[in-house]
Amino acid sequence: MKKVRFMRGALALLAGAAMMLAACGDDNGGGNPEPELPDVPEKPAIPADAVDLSAKGTANCYIVAPGTTAVFDAACKGNSATESVGEATGAKLVWQSDASLIAQTSYFPDERKIVVETGDKRGNAVVAAVDAAGNILWSWHLWVVDYDPAASLFTTAPNASGTTWSFMDRNLGALTVERGSFDSNGMLYQWGRKDPFPGTTTFTVMREDYTYEVDGEPTVYDGDGRELPKFSSMKEFHGTIGKSVRNPMVFYAMTYRHTGELDEYGDEIVENDYRTGDWVDVSDDDYWGGESHRKTIYDPCPVGYKVPVCDADGNTPYAWLTYDAMKWDDANRGCEQEGQWFPTTGTRAYASGSLDYPEGGNPYSGLWIGTKGKASADLEQNPALYGQYMFIINGKRTFKVNKDKRSQGMSLRCVKE
Repeated sequence: MKKVRFMRGALALLAGAAMMLAACGDDNGGGNPEPELPDVPEKPAIPADAVDLSAKGTANCYIVAPGTTAVFDAACKGNSATESVGEATGAKLVWQSDASLIAQTSYFPDERKIVVETGDKRGNAVVAAVDAAGNILWSWHLWVVDYDPAASLFTTAPNASGTTWSFMDRNLGALTVERGSFDSNGMLYQWGRKDPFPGTTTFTVMREDYTYEVDGEPTVYDGDGRELPKFSSMKEFHGTIGKSVRNPMVFYAMTYRHTGELDEYGDEIVENDYRTGDWVDVSDDDYWGGESHRKTIYDPCPVGYKVPVCDADGNTPYAWLTYDAMKWDDANRGCEQEGQWFPTTGTRAYASGSLDYPEGGNPYSGLWIGTKGKASADLEQNPALYGQYMFIINGKRTFKVNKDKRSQGMSLRCVKE
């Protein structure tokens, strides 16, 4: 009997404890209180009104209107659908031509897209996808302007092979077609590279020791509106494809190597360094599609457009331009044919990366063609390689296809794919 009483007593204690627990939970509607969960911030979303710049395809350059929120695909290189840029974790504004040109740059890792907000100015900028350490994985040129290329294309007459080209009415990166305006000059490019370099904003003045009294360099800014170093001050030598991707602001100039040997006239033999005269260690005749006749991942033109190349029979895309038909405009430093305006822009010199556009003498420019220039039959003795370009200068050499070192910085005019 004592054992039974003990069990009954224990059960009574348990029942009392249960009643006390129930009473403690009465303020919460009965039962144990639920733990409070921390607030989870909502995941940022791509703005619903963002203009999709890559909806019709991807490229290394996008035309975006001022005052626009825009988004583009940042997963793959250039116009490729398969070559990944790598493990991007963010985006940065590399440079902009006006401190308020790009108001905001954001990266959305799940979608692998970059969103930009442009201000109310026209200009040019470069934005990039970066990794966790801030290294640039790939970059894109934003051509911020109210411009629809399709509305003003110029199509050439068929040549003997039946080939036609449909040209934009302005140089790549130009903000206007106003004659005499430096804003009509556009960007400058090393042959085969995807990233632009700004052209001059004034005439250049060089001293006798080859330093500049007026260098013509425009002021460019970072994402916080701070002035960046001049492009010419950031030049380097001995470029590679990898370096050019990581450093879109660096002009890879060509230098010279003193051999110490003398030629038959007693003069020292000085060679290009690289010996090819190229800006890159591994030259490739197809960097801009001159061999494959396809738009490449290094093509700098916007969606639907590409660098002009010679056709399969070797005919130049600029054969329609002739000295007899062109009209030179001295006052505005350019020429016109069939309603198409070609400003002289000068160059970025291959040996320095500096701008060359003197006011005196004969103003000039060159429009790159993505086809290789004729090289020596003996590349062992004469290893220099070239790119073709259309020469714009007031003289009988005007509108003649020429060749120059691929490290030279010249203009481009895109054609419809």
